[in-house]
Parts: sequence; structure tokens; C-alpha cells
Amino acid sequence: MNNQKQIPKVTLGFISCERFHYLRATLESARQCINYPDLQWIIIDDDSEEPGLKDYINGCDWIQHKLFKRQTHADAMNQLVELATGDYVLIWPEDVQFITSGKWMQRLVMLLEQNPDIGGVCLDAQRLCTLNTIFHPSFKESWRRFRTDWLRYGLSHVRRKRRISFDDGFTVWTYGAYNEGIVGSGIPSLMRTSLWRKLGTWKATSPATSIIDSSLGAEDDMIARVRESRMRVQMAGLQVPVAADIINDEIGCKAKVRKGVRYGAYTPPPGDDVLYYRIRSYEERVAQAYPERPLSFSECVEPLGYTIPLDANGDRLKSSFNDHPALPIRA
Repeated sequence: MNNQKQIPKVTLGFISCERFHYLRATLESARQCINYPDLQWIIIDDDSEEPGLKDYINGCDWIQHKLFKRQTHADAMNQLVELATGDYVLIWPEDVQFITSGKWMQRLVMLLEQNPDIGGVCLDAQRLCTLNTIFHPSFKESWRRFRTDWLRYGLSHVRRKRRISFDDGFTVWTYGAYNEGIVGSGIPSLMRTSLWRKLGTWKATSPATSIIDSSLGAEDDMIARVRESRMRVQMAGLQVPVAADIINDEIGCKAKVRKGVRYGAYTPPPGDDVLYYRIRSYEERVAQAYPERPLSFSECVEPLGYTIPLDANGDRLKSSFNDHPALPIRA
């Protein structure tokens, strides 16, 4: 009899809407960077009309489930979790490219298997200002987080930041009371499929008139649900980010599509490459790492043939939305 423990299955779920160049960079980089023996691939597209997008998806023979359906972001997320057969699910937008190759997925699964208090893991590179907020809070903010957890969970369950390392140097940090323990939007994160199902479906709570919040209130609703449940979970982040937001315009926006109109600049990668960023091995990234915090976006992202806009502090510019329409896409 074979008593060897079965390797947990991981579902890779991608949400797509009218950004063919981003989607191709995301999927092709995922194939190069994710080295794991048991994967389920799902892509749910918003019935895109951009030339070449559907043909590309249909040609991806490694993707087991391909769905084209006009629906809300919340509905697409719910459908993805419903289809997932993995013990863990990676929920991913098409505008975040993988930048680090290696066997990091095995370590992430092991991390979640051994640490039930970790609700989810963020895999993408953060700006330095965000990392400073998480890892170097003021005394007042540190006390606020401690008090919040104390009142919410009791003194014996106050969550604390900690550094977790494996023998091969793979390292994560837990975020303590920085947030509610999950990514409310689901993207981009790795979480237990069972936890998403326990929390229930995403529910849009705002009118369908917003062009900024694609979740239509579903993200805030999910975070409130976690808070009310008093789940004792916390987020974790990687010492070495394995992915990064695709940024290729002057204000740090990502060419989002709302109601058939694209907002912001949208261009393919320069030259003949399908990727926006250079891929490095995990070993190369570790050589860059700091002992006290994760690598920031500007420290590990290498654009191919163009320059990422930076602010006065050297952080990448970030704009959640560019409200200047560039091109109507749908009638």
C-alpha cells in the first residue's frame, strides 16, 4: 500500500476582460514561472471583443476550463470558486505578470498546510510606501492594531507579525493586524478553496453605475463579512515577490474597461516580446532580498524596453483609474 501523502492540488483561476496583451503576458509568464505537479487551469473571460483575444484563449491547450460570459466581476469570481477542484485557489487578474520562476508554489502550499492562521498570501510586489506602512507602523498605529485584535479576538489570540523561513531560504512575513486576513477582492492571492466557500459568494452591493469599483461593493462586503465572522486569520506576504502589476502608461493606470469603454493608455509590450517584465529565477531574486522586509516593486521589477513612471520617492506611480476614455470597445 502506498502511504505517501497526496500532493494538494492548486487551481489557477484567471479573470479576463478586453486586455489581450496583458492576458497573454500573464498566462505565458505563469507557464514559465509556476512549477507545480498538480494544477487546474481556469480562465473566465467577459465575452471580450478585442481582436485576437478569444483566438488566443482557445489556442491555450493547457487550460482545462475556458468560459466566455458577459457578467459582473463578482459573478465571475463566484463561478471560478465553484469550478475550482484544487485544495488551494490562485485567483488572478489578467493585468499582473509573473516575474519569478522556480518551485515557490510548493513552498506556499507547505506554508498554508502548516499555518492554519494564515488566511491568504499576497504574491505581487508592493510599493515601498505600502511595505513601510505594514512593517514600520508608528507607535500609535501599532497600539491601534494591538487594541483592535484584543477587542476582536481576545488577548490570547492577538495576531502578531512574524517571519517564517524554510531550510532553503524561502521566507514570508505575516501581516499581523494590518488587515482582515484576506484579500477582499480575491485578486491576486492564494487561499484555501474551503475558506472562500465558507465565507460565501461575492455579492455586489452598489449600483452598476460605478466605473471605478469593478466589484460594485462586493470587495467591501466580503471584508465586512470576515470581520463579523471573527475569523482568526491574517495575511502573509513574500520576501521575494513572484508577480507585479503591469504598468505601461504615464500615470500608473492599467487600461481598465468599463461599460464598453477603455480608460487609460493601452499598448502591447515593446518590440517582439509578449512579456512586459524580465523573469528571474527565485535564486537570483533571493540574492537581492533584505532581511527585514520584502523587496518592493521598484527594487525587483525590470520592464522590457520601457520605463515605469516613478514618484519623487522612487516608488512607482499609482493611479487606480484614469478617467479619460481612450477607445470605445463595445457597442
